[in-house]
Amino acid sequence: MTVSSGSPGWYLRRLSRMGPREVGGRVDDTARRRRWRSAPPACPDVTGARFTAVLPAGAAAAVPPDAVKRLVAEADRLMAGHAEYFGVARDDLADPDWWYDPKTGRRAPDGYAFDVPYRDEEAVGDVKQIWELSRHHHLTVLAAAYAVTGNERYAERVAEHLRSWWAANAPLRGVHWTSGIELGIRLLSWVWVRRLLDGWPGAAGLFEDNPVALRQIWHHQRWLAAFPSRGSSANNHAVAEAAGQFAAACAFGWFPSSARWRADALRSLDQHLRSNTFGSGLNRELASEYHGLVLELGLAAVAEADTAGVPVPATVRLVLLRMTDALAAVVDDRLRPPRQGDADDGHGLVVDGAGTDRWASLLATGDALFGRLGWWPEVTGTDVRTPLLAALVRHTAPAVARPASRPAHFADAGMT
Repeated sequence: MTVSSGSPGWYLRRLSRMGPREVGGRVDDTARRRRWRSAPPACPDVTGARFTAVLPAGAAAAVPPDAVKRLVAEADRLMAGHAEYFGVARDDLADPDWWYDPKTGRRAPDGYAFDVPYRDEEAVGDVKQIWELSRHHHLTVLAAAYAVTGNERYAERVAEHLRSWWAANAPLRGVHWTSGIELGIRLLSWVWVRRLLDGWPGAAGLFEDNPVALRQIWHHQRWLAAFPSRGSSANNHAVAEAAGQFAAACAFGWFPSSARWRADALRSLDQHLRSNTFGSGLNRELASEYHGLVLELGLAAVAEADTAGVPVPATVRLVLLRMTDALAAVVDDRLRPPRQGDADDGHGLVVDGAGTDRWASLLATGDALFGRLGWWPEVTGTDVRTPLLAALVRHTAPAVARPASRPAHFADAGMT
């Protein structure tokens, strides 16, 4: 029998899989949500904020010309208002409605975030369609186009969209404040937007000198600190939450709680990378798309750590190394991993144009950070993300034994 998400049977099945600690944590979450309805947390005053997590000189110039060409073509398509999400074309992105679902034509309702029935498509629409645009991957693409071309029209569109989004999505209001993975990925996007816009004269006025931006960043981080994914939900969502929180606490470390949020997020990232990954390096959810998502998030988090001079546990780099070697082992001769498990097309950090191969990009980054092994497949394509991450990350592979030949069997994951 199929049990639909959000139905009484679905909740009962979820409850049966929870231990006492998780149940207790969720009870606390419910109480906090009720308390925040009438007494939401207040953002502290911030003065003298500065953004220092910039790209090294020459990093953008190191992006290969063909990758630049694809990026600019994608940015120009976005500037014209066009994009596609999960097979649904949109032509309204010049000035988008952040709560609109183009698939059903519905618009999510306003109200206190935790009252929004986001699992009810009749009331909200397809929430994945609504959420995807607000992960702001299109803004990291536009910001990257500015970084490689210096054309300010890309930066100006980014600023327009961020100001529009912040105005439409006040803290704790509406559908975009209901899911931790969305807040985490959005924070990571904002870090990279600020980094990629660093040469633009309006960058500081958009972020660190902007009280609205400061309030949004603080509330995103306060939310993630208060409502972590727990127990039976601690999968790739928990990795995204920790990576986004850590990235923001490193790059936007302007608040009294930043040091604590940074330490807690790093501890959570280390824990969830290990718990989500078999010793062989394959993702425990046995879904290739999630393997890619978690690897992207982990690599981006390490880049923030190294940029900020924050030491990370050796286990973080070790898991990412094993994930990279495992990916190299399971892709076919066209660099495609097995089609298995859930595939929601989720990405951690997007700075490339259409036509860039996701898996080739991850292997290229792995080569730049850890060094390729002789049995790895050849990667012939280029991308934007690899040279940018490589410019930030300390290039030291963990001192561990790596497979001398391509593994043909992953016993812990049951894969041959």
